[in-house]
Amino acid sequence: MKKTFLLALTVLLAGYSFGQKSTGNKSNVFNNAMYVHVGYGFPGGDLKSENELTAGAQFEVGSRFYINSLALPEKLKLGIDATYLSISGMVNKDSLKNNNQTNSYFTAGVKVGPCVSYNFAGQWVADVFFKLHPHYFITGEHDAIYNAATQLKIGTSLGFNIRCKALMIGCEFTSAKYDFDITTNTQARALLETTSKSIKLPVMVLSIGVNL
Repeated sequence: MKKTFLLALTVLLAGYSFGQKSTGNKSNVFNNAMYVHVGYGFPGGDLKSENELTAGAQFEVGSRFYINSLALPEKLKLGIDATYLSISGMVNKDSLKNNNQTNSYFTAGVKVGPCVSYNFAGQWVADVFFKLHPHYFITGEHDAIYNAATQLKIGTSLGFNIRCKALMIGCEFTSAKYDFDITTNTQARALLETTSKSIKLPVMVLSIGVNL
């Protein structure tokens, strides 16, 4: 039920954002704009404590749509940040074995949620956002210890951007839980035993991009 509600809310916000119109003023720092950015990720969480996640990368395309009908101070705007495509990849160096084996994980989905923008100086704008992140979680190379099937999950994204004209830098924190099957060797019985576990995977992403 919770996943269905969050997915419905995501669709509602996305539909509303697509219905917004641009201000039509290209010199306005709050003009609705499409963005493209790439990021470097620092995965963490429970999975890192067992198999050390070492690096991640992210590519996104999206737009910000401002709600111009709201009566807010001149330098402040409320809007919706809609990411049409979010793709990420993570590399996991296996610390349980001394064989330099790496595991890889991928996500592909969308993000949408509210954002608040503040024009703090000249053309400089700071954005703070919170987005829901429906996405598919896909495993690449993996071993017999941690296995995960492709699964649809809804995570969260919280972060901020600092932008000036076409350039933008940002920091984002994403988080979601994924279902893994963990195979261990029970020494007492000399048998392999598989258990299921939901593992949280938070990621911090530093990004750089352009506003189109």
